[in-house]
Amino acid sequence: MKIFLADDHPLYRMALSGLLQQLEDDVDVVDCCDFAELQQQIETAETKPDLILLDICMPGMSFEDALANLKHNYPKVPVVIISASEDVSDMSKALNLGAEGYIPKSSSREVLLSALRLVMSGGKYIPSEAFQMNNDELRINTRHTSESRSSTKTNSNTSALTTRQRNVLDLMAEGQSNKEIAAALNLAESTVKVHITAIFRTLGVSNRTQAVLKVKEFA
Repeated sequence: MKIFLADDHPLYRMALSGLLQQLEDDVDVVDCCDFAELQQQIETAETKPDLILLDICMPGMSFEDALANLKHNYPKVPVVIISASEDVSDMSKALNLGAEGYIPKSSSREVLLSALRLVMSGGKYIPSEAFQMNNDELRINTRHTSESRSSTKTNSNTSALTTRQRNVLDLMAEGQSNKEIAAALNLAESTVKVHITAIFRTLGVSNRTQAVLKVKEFA
């Protein structure tokens, strides 16, 4: 799994990079001090990111412009904001600009890892603080996200899958291995495993054969 991390505090980057190793067995973290370096690192990298982590308070470009830029150039790559700010307006702004999650830096190790695993499986992480605000726009977004999660757990129809998960499932149906799927979609093999786990959960199955048969039911 290739993760690009942008934060202007070296000690925090070092600590977070170490923590991210617990996500998977083969996590590769590229840390950057600002958005300009992040952009350069992504453009020159042989392997494109599976996940981007972005602080909102860095020198140079505003986080709104940085996030909009990332979502425009890499629309299929999840972007998660990790920030010291617990201001609900920042949370609302980030989520409404397309971030797949917002994690306050005060979060525990367990919360951070669980949130990132949720995002990597196709979900969206919204901190509990966001549910306490009186912001109609964010309430709509959080309600939509909650409904989506519920649908993912209960709806066996493949329409509940994300586009990336459907791509993985199509290749599974062709009999391709995790390694072959990773090569075909330009993903890390560990990321493919995350998607397959999410597919099984969404379809309510426990193995590849059941997943493929479930797809044929709705074909």
